[in-house]
Amino acid sequence: MKRITKILTWIAIAAWFVLIMGFVSGQSEEVLCNRIEVILDDTLDNRFVTPGDIRSIVESSGSQLQGYPLSGINTRELEQLIEKNLYIRNAEVSKEISGKLEVQVEQRVPLVRIMPEGERGFYLDREGVVLPLSDQFSPLIMLASGHISNPGPEGEMSARLMEIHSFCSYLSGHEFWSDQVVQLYVNSKGEYELIPRVGAHQILLGSLDEWERKLHNLELLYVQGLSRKGWNSYETINLKYTNQVICTKR
Repeated sequence: MKRITKILTWIAIAAWFVLIMGFVSGQSEEVLCNRIEVILDDTLDNRFVTPGDIRSIVESSGSQLQGYPLSGINTRELEQLIEKNLYIRNAEVSKEISGKLEVQVEQRVPLVRIMPEGERGFYLDREGVVLPLSDQFSPLIMLASGHISNPGPEGEMSARLMEIHSFCSYLSGHEFWSDQVVQLYVNSKGEYELIPRVGAHQILLGSLDEWERKLHNLELLYVQGLSRKGWNSYETINLKYTNQVICTKR
């Protein structure tokens, strides 16, 4: 008898739950969109787009939004429309029973600005995506300039650009080098030179082969040599050769 009572109780609870869900679902069909709220992630470091920009994109969709039923709003179409903006990495659009349409946007994070000879250039983000320069925001990031080719028509990266992206990713993740190296220059021979934040010297890196070892040797020089002799003692620091650091005095 107790078992039968328990089963009947659970059946009653399940039926009540289905009834309530049906009622809520029916109510949600009638809920009108009363406001659009835009949430932008990473606005302290990245300001490629504003909430106003996102709102304009949403309103340009041609969809009936504010004042119309939430049930008629295709959130996936709105997400795809927002993500057409090159500065947007991801967009999530959701509807709430209160009538709010929430738009949450994640911007792309620029890693390095590429400036080929005689050109304004472009950005590479942390994922290697090519981004155009922005008229409303200029991030304070590393610069790579010199003899660098532009990406392909569909944003394809050359071997040089992929190499630069990998190297700058390493630098940005390193506690010391992320602050010390401000610019990477590619000369006419295809060799790399580094421009430091501290010290009036030129760093000749050569190729990017074994860059971790080369930078380790340079760090040792900074700690053991320049800290005693002064940061402006040398004109050039040459790291091209295996296990050698050749310094030229001023």
